[in-house]
Amino acid sequence: MEHAPEPRVSVICPTYNRSRAILDTLASVTAQTITDWEMLVVSDGSTDDTDDWVRHGARTDPRIRLLRTERHGHPSGPRNTALAEARGEFVAYLDHDDQWRADHLEVVLSLLEGGAELVATGFELRDPRGTLRAASQPYEMCWHPEFQVLGVVFEPSRVAHRRGLAERVGGWRTGAGLEDWDLWLRMTDAGARFTTVADRTTVLLDDSGTRRHRIPARHRLPLAVFDDPRAARSMLELLHSGRDAAAYRTAQLADTEEWLARLVADERFTRPLGWQGDPAAEIARARRSAPDLWPDLLVIRWGERYAVAQPLRCSTAEHAERVTSLVRRSQPRLFALLDAAAAECARTAGNLTGAGRR
Repeated sequence: MEHAPEPRVSVICPTYNRSRAILDTLASVTAQTITDWEMLVVSDGSTDDTDDWVRHGARTDPRIRLLRTERHGHPSGPRNTALAEARGEFVAYLDHDDQWRADHLEVVLSLLEGGAELVATGFELRDPRGTLRAASQPYEMCWHPEFQVLGVVFEPSRVAHRRGLAERVGGWRTGAGLEDWDLWLRMTDAGARFTTVADRTTVLLDDSGTRRHRIPARHRLPLAVFDDPRAARSMLELLHSGRDAAAYRTAQLADTEEWLARLVADERFTRPLGWQGDPAAEIARARRSAPDLWPDLLVIRWGERYAVAQPLRCSTAEHAERVTSLVRRSQPRLFALLDAAAAECARTAGNLTGAGRR
């Protein structure tokens, strides 16, 4: 009896109660120009007919395999299950509501077989009706370890890597935040580097009902910390008032330009292959046109004190501390202004307290 050849790439797709809609995702894999793949669809205890539709797809194309697990309620468990079953030299991820362009695997395998260990591609963002909402720009495909600390840079459906890389850093983890941000950061800390392309080979679903929009932000980046809750509320009101918005924006842009110049000069800085643009200029331009600097600030308890803080969707307190430290180091002008405003608010609150005692 002849055995099927080992696939070059294992496609990992966690799913839960996707029903017939999973067929569109399967079809985007069966349409790939690269044919030596296996697709591991891991049903996370689905209670509808999702499994039947995946079995239907597997009967049509035996490269598709259904794996079923007990309910985790989180995609990390199913992804780890698939990693343990994967036979390919490389691993690519595809969420159950996303799709690939027909040459996606061809693009990522050309990079991986060329020596890359971790790759990401560009994307289109489309709503459930297929209307284009946004598309990645080449400068957004630039990468550096500090970018990885600060932000959620690449969704799973855009990423592929050599098999074994995820397991070496502990695999996919559950937690309070974005699990892909957590895994890519642990890979980065272990020495892995992203290779990227500007090609928009992934179509991501833009839908407020997707899990990514429901993940709570349980960690915080404190902008200012106070002993008195009234001082914290005063600081929040001051930032929302826009009184010093122009000064904050000017300081942030100057800090960003300096920071980017340092990163671009670093040998670890990655730009998308073939792109000859100026990443510092493009990122600075995007920052200048960004909306409000403080869209989601809140006042919270901070130990025995009170903080004006931004929510963070990272998974661990240690990561949140790294974000806070790096933001303060990379934005010295901005935080000098924030510290001055915080001192003003603290003095005002102190004066109000004294007046109350008299």
